[in-house]
Order: sequence, then C-alpha cells, then structure tokens
Amino acid sequence: MNRPVLTGLPALLFALPLLAATPATYTVGASTQDGSYAATGTVEAVRQGTLGAQVSGRVLDVLVRSGDAVKAGQPLIHIEADDAADAATAGAATASGAAARLASARADFERAQRLRAQDYISVAALQRSEAALHSAEADAKATGASANAARTRAAWRNVTAPYAGFVTEVLVAAGDLATPGRPLVALYAPGALRVIAQVPEAIAGRLEGTKQAFLTGAGPDQPPLPVGSWSVVSAVDPATHSVEVRAELRSGTQMQPGQFARLLLPLKSAASGPRIPTRAVLTRSEVTAVYVVDANGATHLRQVRLGPAEGEEVTVLSGLQGGEKIALDPIAGGRN
Repeated sequence: MNRPVLTGLPALLFALPLLAATPATYTVGASTQDGSYAATGTVEAVRQGTLGAQVSGRVLDVLVRSGDAVKAGQPLIHIEADDAADAATAGAATASGAAARLASARADFERAQRLRAQDYISVAALQRSEAALHSAEADAKATGASANAARTRAAWRNVTAPYAGFVTEVLVAAGDLATPGRPLVALYAPGALRVIAQVPEAIAGRLEGTKQAFLTGAGPDQPPLPVGSWSVVSAVDPATHSVEVRAELRSGTQMQPGQFARLLLPLKSAASGPRIPTRAVLTRSEVTAVYVVDANGATHLRQVRLGPAEGEEVTVLSGLQGGEKIALDPIAGGRN
C-alpha cells in the first residue's frame, strides 16, 4: 500500500514566522505645549496725576484731605496771589479804555466818509481817519488779550479738580509757600484701572500678544479674571533688564490703585517631547525602551528617556522622533 508523500509541509512550517502578523503600532507625533508666565505688578488708575501751583503765593486754605471724593471743577486749594488779581483788574481797565477809543475812532471814520462824500474834506484827511481806526482796533485786540491772560492767571489762585475722583495725597498745608511747579495735591479717577508689571527681557520675547491674559489676586476666592487688553512697552530698562507690561482691567473690577496683582501672560507655543502610551514602554532593570517598527514591519529595540507620566501617556524626552511607529505591545513587538 502506497502512502502519500507530504512534500510541501516542511516548507510551509518554515514560512510560518514570515507570515506572523505585524504588531499593533502607534505613530509618534510631535506635540506642542502652551504656557503662561506669572508677572507680579501694581494696580494704578489710567487717569491720575499731581496738580501743581501755577502762581506764587501763600497757601490760604486746603479744602480737601486724603481719601476725599471730589467732583470735576471742585476747589481744592486757595492760593494768595494779590498781584495776579491786581494785574487782572488793571488789564480789564486798560481793555475797557481801548474799547472806548476804538468806538470813538470808528465814529470819526464814519463821519469822515460822509464828509468826503460831500467833498468837505480831503482824501488825506479821510486816510488819516482810517489809519486811526486801524490803530485803535489793534490796540483793542492787544489790550483785550492781555486782560484775558491776566484774568486766567488770577484764576490760578484756585486749584480745582480736573475730573471727578479721589484725593490720594495732600502735599501742602495752609501757610506754605506755593511756587510755580510745586506739587500740591494728587488724585485719581477710579473709572479705568490697569496693572503695571515688569517682565524679564528673556521672557518678553516669548509673550503671545494675540492671546488672552488673566488677572489673579482680585480677591481671596476670586477666580482668574480676563483683562480687557494688554500690551508690552517696546523698551528695556537698562537697570533691571526688564520690560513693562500694561494690562487694562475691565470695568467693574473690584481693585484699588496701589493694590498688589498678578498677571498670567500667555507664552508662545513651544515644542515639547512627544507623548506615547505607557503600555508601549518596556522596562528591564535599568533599561527603558520601546520597539520601533520600520518600514518593512521589522521591530528594533530602542532605549528612550522618559519624562513625567500623565494618565495613560508619558512624555518622551529623547530617543524618538515624530512620525516613527512603535509597537503598542512590547512583548508582541519582541516576538516579531
């Protein structure tokens, strides 16, 4: 009895390893991370300033104290300036006399025109009358301007609030001598606030001006608040090697000038290490590696250096590049 010869079976058995299925793979992708920089700063009012004296004289009355609320145009300080008042009175009298002479010159010229029309006076007489009128007009303008200037200087005796706000500091007392340019009182308008912060020069170049910035420190239980707008001043302080950041706060933000605040400023996206599934990592003693799958489906063990793990993923600090494929199951990858 003849038995069949199985000539193809050994060949098939030898081919089985070549037909083993390629292990499940994971494609490594380059990733980016967004960050922020916490800059400490101080709240200040957009409209704030210090009022100074514009005339010389003794301070007669100080009508406000630090912390007082004031209205626009409200008197704050009275300064003795009798010479300015006398100059204003004299200027007004001179302007009044010039106006009277102008009225007389205008009447004389009109009369001369009528007489010339009747051929009672010469052309030269008419021209003299017209010249006298022009001189009177110029004199009236000059004296009127001087009177207005003297009246303005006299009004400087009363220092008034340019806008509604709060007094932050009174820098003089009754009896002090006020001189032009000497600071008298400081105040601010509470309507618009901003935060001024200093950022190191190395960080300033990484700030992302198109993204939203946030304010922290508005209250103990207050979450970060988005700011209205923010900008970086294009100048570096040579002493501190820092740049100034100005963040305009939104209306209704409950903060006061001088208060401490912290800004969270967005940074430009920076390249970070790729992230891979933790189950693809093979750990043996002091060796941490993954199986990299090449274009032909073959696997190669490669050592990697890992960063922190988050959930089921871990950051690869070195050893892998974006676009490479790794075996999800390192045990299956080692058999391939």
